[in-house]
Amino acid sequence: MRMSYEKICWVTGLKRKSSQKKWFKNHFGVDVPKDKIGIILSDAAYEKLLEKQLGLLSFSSEAKPKPRINLRKK
Repeated sequence: MRMSYEKICWVTGLKRKSSQKKWFKNHFGVDVPKDKIGIILSDAAYEKLLEKQLGLLSFSSEAKPKPRINLRKK
């Protein structure tokens, strides 16, 4: 379920939806989606962003190395 507008205002300290969107980009480096109601973000997603920022989670942007396959005949 998405965070309420009041909770997002409390988290960001901002009331304008466009300013809240910029705040998430500046603090977490993510572009959160927004509709006419406001920011679309769940409590669980916000908690994951906090954990990542605190270093408790690590999201690797690097792909895992692929196994090497030798196709030459012996």
